[in-house]
Amino acid sequence: MAVSLENPLAYCREKVSGETASLHYATLFQTEELKAFWLGCFTLNHELRQACLKQLEAGLTQVKLGWWQNALANAGGNSNPHPVITAISKPVIATLPAEHWGELINRVASGCEPKRYNSMADWHNDVLLETKPWVHLVQARFGYPNTDCTQLLEFWTSATRLCQLLRLAKYLDQGFQPLPVELLAKHGVTADQIKRREHSEASTTLFSEVGEHLLERTDLAWKNMPADQRLFTRPLRALFRMRVAELKVHQAAGYRLLTEQKIITPFKKFSIAWTTQVLRW
Repeated sequence: MAVSLENPLAYCREKVSGETASLHYATLFQTEELKAFWLGCFTLNHELRQACLKQLEAGLTQVKLGWWQNALANAGGNSNPHPVITAISKPVIATLPAEHWGELINRVASGCEPKRYNSMADWHNDVLLETKPWVHLVQARFGYPNTDCTQLLEFWTSATRLCQLLRLAKYLDQGFQPLPVELLAKHGVTADQIKRREHSEASTTLFSEVGEHLLERTDLAWKNMPADQRLFTRPLRALFRMRVAELKVHQAAGYRLLTEQKIITPFKKFSIAWTTQVLRW
């Protein structure tokens, strides 16, 4: 019997996908089932991050994360699952071992901790480890548990790093500054200047170099990804292309990433989603 996705979709939309949100447009041309899967994944990530970031006591955080781990590990036998589990697909979740969910939750929690990286490789490897459990979930959903998804992992990792760069002003409020020490030293920019949101010619050059580096890595991974994987990860591609458009707006304004967040228009998001899903750009 088909499972109704009306309530799970409504729950996920309320959490992560408002009418003008990038994720709303990135999944706009997906079937209801695939839309539920992707929104479910992003909502699960949101719920786990909120448990880590908003709980005032560590004990309460552990209780909340423990509840999620138990709910995911035992999804197969639950007749009344959480809306997020229904959205992702209870049978898909049940195919993954219990330890997978512990790893995924630990990686999300790790991603909420303030960090400093010494090199670009350190930054890349840390985000890659956080992304890997999600790739395993995508493999389970689309029937590729034993398929090489190296390029998908590379694409998702580099696209996430680009998003972190674009959200630098927001992340500074959370004590997170991803730009590596070696890179700051190369351009003569100090961590204190970044923290104080001081914009300069050196910081402009720094952000330009990092942005170009991440674009090259992400585009190369996408080109090297098997065609079938590019097909089912179109929502991730659409989100990346929206971030590219956002980066271009920042470029025109002098890369003032420390103080501003550029928002592209809903029409721009719609056109990117349409060309990604329909024209397969």
